[in-house]
Amino acid sequence: MARELLRLAWPAVLTSLLQTLVFLVDRVVLARYSQDALASMQVQGPLLWSLFGVFGGLLVGTVPLVARATGHGDQARARAVARTSVLVALAVAIAIALGCGATIEPLVRALGPEAEDVRALSRDYLEIALFGFPPMFVATTAAMILAASGNTRTPFFAGLVSNGVNVVLSVLLVFGADLGSLGQIPSLGVGGAATGSVVAFTLEAALLVAALGSRSGLGLRWRAPFDRSAGLALLRISAPAVLERTIIHVGYLAYVWVITQLGPLVMATNQALITLESVCFLAADGFGVAAATVVGQSLGRQEPASAKRGGSLAAMIASGALTGLGLLLWASSPWTLGAFTPAGAEPGPLASEAGRVLPLLVVAQPFMAVSVVLAQALRGAGDTRSPLLAAIVGGLVLRVALAYALGIGLGYGIVGIWWASLVDWIFRAILLGVIFARGRWSEIRL
Repeated sequence: MARELLRLAWPAVLTSLLQTLVFLVDRVVLARYSQDALASMQVQGPLLWSLFGVFGGLLVGTVPLVARATGHGDQARARAVARTSVLVALAVAIAIALGCGATIEPLVRALGPEAEDVRALSRDYLEIALFGFPPMFVATTAAMILAASGNTRTPFFAGLVSNGVNVVLSVLLVFGADLGSLGQIPSLGVGGAATGSVVAFTLEAALLVAALGSRSGLGLRWRAPFDRSAGLALLRISAPAVLERTIIHVGYLAYVWVITQLGPLVMATNQALITLESVCFLAADGFGVAAATVVGQSLGRQEPASAKRGGSLAAMIASGALTGLGLLLWASSPWTLGAFTPAGAEPGPLASEAGRVLPLLVVAQPFMAVSVVLAQALRGAGDTRSPLLAAIVGGLVLRVALAYALGIGLGYGIVGIWWASLVDWIFRAILLGVIFARGRWSEIRL
């Protein structure tokens, strides 16, 4: 079981890291460009992540449905679910992009700080970044399908190629470049970072869709009619996940609002810290992908004991791995935090603020690992309601209330913000651990 988990997990972990590397590159490059450019990511970053997170919930049923069909040996069913999921992802993403494109101004005003120059940077980024939503949704869905079928390596290699393209384009387009006889690339600032991301997601989507149609994939054919039963099953399983993610992201946007009230320095510091922590979070998510696949396929083979063992083992391995990563981030902070400072400037205030929070970041890692992996394992079994409960109490109530009380009310600033985050992760780890140990999720019929 450990070997199978690691076989699935290491490409999934690297794929998750590569997916976030697109946004990490944006933040690092923009941090070197100006502090206002980095601060603006506190607006568009959470907004785009929340939109993707909430509406991506419509596709959560993809993993348990494909994994169980694969475990049961029903490839026709796996292909029907895969095709339906990709079409739903494309339709939803186009609708989101059009809706947000028509409401950029009120969105930025609602989420952004009073500083008009930071708001303008957010608008510039969003006007381009929304074009990346359709390929981003399709690429993520295709990666989920391949992982649920037991193939986590292809998404990794596709992410590797697309991220290489993104790094080159972002640097060239943000700062501009003189290409000699080929001409001059103008400096586009935040717009250049957004353009690089759009191109990267488009390339990744093309590679993964091609993989789904290959013999090593599912041999997917797009001319088949829409499978109504697969669509209904996807909707039935995913509906609680949409509600869960809505609650999570409403809470998160409220959490972001609290942070914006603490000023540009705290905003920029928090962006630097969550960018570093995202390495840990997405490593946990990679282990979660492996856990969901093992749980779903084990239940498809009518082996609930193996499913429970796989989920528990994945949580334990992820907890150890994230603790190590957290300690590494703390130890390397004198160098890593410098990446979020404009070129030629001393880290100074940002590094000082971040240094007060890094111990809390480290302590949170094992709890975050258990929370993320067990939530994914439960979803792999088709239980999308238990993570919903954890999100309501932890993400909406505890995190937001404590962030406001500690960060603003008691004046602890960014330290209070991260104490709220730590308490949230501890609560979720305990709650989901109890639910998973009871094992009632193994009786769910899809």
